[in-house]
Amino acid sequence: MSDLPPGWVSASFGDLMAPELNSLTDGPFGSKLKTAHYVADGPRVIRLGNIGVGDFLGDDEAHITNEHYATLLKHRVFAGDLLIAGLAYPVGRCCIAPDGLGAAIVKADCFRAKPHPNVSNAYLMRYLNSPQGQAELEANSHGLGRLRINLRDLKAVDVPLAPAAEQRRIVAKLDSLFERTRRAREELSQIPRLIEHYKKAILEAAFRQAQDASDRNAPLGELAVEVRNGLSKKPADSPPGTPILRISAVRPMAVNLVDRRFYPTDEEVSERAFLEDDDLLFTRYNGNPEFVAVCGKVTNLSEPTTYPDKLIRVRLSGDILPGYAELVCSTPQAREALRPFIKTAAGQHGISGKDLKQLEIPVPALELQEQINAKAREQLSGISDVVNQANLAGQLLHHLDQANLAKAFRGELVPQDPNDEPASVLLERIRAARAEHPKPTRKRRGTPAKAGEAA
Repeated sequence: MSDLPPGWVSASFGDLMAPELNSLTDGPFGSKLKTAHYVADGPRVIRLGNIGVGDFLGDDEAHITNEHYATLLKHRVFAGDLLIAGLAYPVGRCCIAPDGLGAAIVKADCFRAKPHPNVSNAYLMRYLNSPQGQAELEANSHGLGRLRINLRDLKAVDVPLAPAAEQRRIVAKLDSLFERTRRAREELSQIPRLIEHYKKAILEAAFRQAQDASDRNAPLGELAVEVRNGLSKKPADSPPGTPILRISAVRPMAVNLVDRRFYPTDEEVSERAFLEDDDLLFTRYNGNPEFVAVCGKVTNLSEPTTYPDKLIRVRLSGDILPGYAELVCSTPQAREALRPFIKTAAGQHGISGKDLKQLEIPVPALELQEQINAKAREQLSGISDVVNQANLAGQLLHHLDQANLAKAFRGELVPQDPNDEPASVLLERIRAARAEHPKPTRKRRGTPAKAGEAA
């Protein structure tokens, strides 16, 4: 590393570890630890899924017996140790083992690092998760597609080491900045719930307005010229064949024409089975009842396309506008009216075309249908803009965190203090302590370890 700030020095990650044996270790491989060893309770096994970017993710729990743990003490973890992922994504992501973890070890493809007491564990964690640290880790990794880093290459990762006092200032500043972005993310996380609330309110209001403006309600079956299930043969994932939509192509008030498979070429497809613009599609089956009878309108067809038997097509008469029908069939009132018709069998929830025809919807004059539809969609479009802005804000917060990390390890986040002990002096002291510590003796193969001796 070049152009380091005054008082900083370049060091390898391995040189910054505590002088004790196995201060940097990976998990046991092969027959020493297998899934078959896991039990319901006991010492914890820390796996890749537990290592987040700066956060310990505790939900993915695995345990071994105390007896098995006693044979794997080389790999044990203590609160405050660094936990590092040997596999992407991203490779080398790092967090700190939390307090209250109890007896624990790391699994294969995970590393446990115990830094020297004069090197901040939080400083090293932040560095490994920074843009500079990630670049170093990737440069030292191997593999195509999914990167992997081994213990030797992890030890060789370059670290820009600041003076000990400056390490503490950097960590404190980053903690303060990250707390701000954390609070901002918490606020943003409330938006999807609020959006769903407002969307529901808009749709409910549209239905009420339609009722107030209508002289009659009519069942969907009377407003349709055809209600038809789709094709039943199993399609293929890739061409050749006739494009056929997946059931997942239909979402509330939307049909994704790109979400499709291909109907077999040796099967003749009737002209009546092809979709047309302004057709309504309803989901017929789903494992979740909330996703049954979801309605979307076909728009902008560019090639002949059909649909599967898990969807129901409704082709409307001229008494009702397709956009208005899609809107009204997606309202909470319509969803509630259809709920009694949704049947359950073998874990699947479904509705028949016969029952779907019974859905009664208000039918005002065509001019009023157009007005109600236009007003509701304008309001829904405004909500969509809010969602897009919230998503963009979340991305910007991530970029802000990354920018602050990059500044920190360029020496630009906090000022340097000429009175700080230079990092070079600290590094020499660490190296001297490591040199004085007894090295492990290599045992001949087959020689048993003494009781209490680390493997």
